[in-house]
Amino acid sequence: MQAKEWPRAAATAQQLVALKATSLNLRLLANAQLYSGSADAALATYDQALAAAEKEKAAEGQPMNDWKDSLAQIYIGKGNALLKLKRTTEAIEAYNQSAGLASNAGLAYFNVCAVLYNNGNTHDSAAACRKCVQADPTRANAWFILGSDLFADSPIDSQGKVIASPETREALEKYLALAPDGPHAADVKAMLQMIAK
Repeated sequence: MQAKEWPRAAATAQQLVALKATSLNLRLLANAQLYSGSADAALATYDQALAAAEKEKAAEGQPMNDWKDSLAQIYIGKGNALLKLKRTTEAIEAYNQSAGLASNAGLAYFNVCAVLYNNGNTHDSAAACRKCVQADPTRANAWFILGSDLFADSPIDSQGKVIASPETREALEKYLALAPDGPHAADVKAMLQMIAK
């Protein structure tokens, strides 16, 4: 998998599953299937991984964090497979399920924020981005999307300058602080220049 040789990874993971169909082995197989272009097969395998995880649930009174984090990773994968299959609403549901389980929900909320942003839903995207940066303030792209969402919804004054909220400026500046040479740095600088002083 590290070498990104997905067909070989899928074949090896299939062998692991044949030996022991644990949620981890099934998740590895599903990831390999997804990256080798078999989103339908991956989705079915993620569902098998979820079923296996339910059977592996820690006994009452036992620590649950590792189990919940493992489940959260399966839901992220399932969301990615659903997204590839253009089943956006279900993908967002899977990401939200992941967020409810993960010890750090940053990735799950970022996926929701990015999907909504790419679909032009700036209001809900901004809400998901706020949850993301609250869970993981180091996620630069979440700050970019949040700033972009808020910037897009800002009014313009008579001089043609954008009347942006302090939150808009803060989000854009946070992105630059975290990723000064990031892929969105030029866009962010341009937006900041368009904001009224």
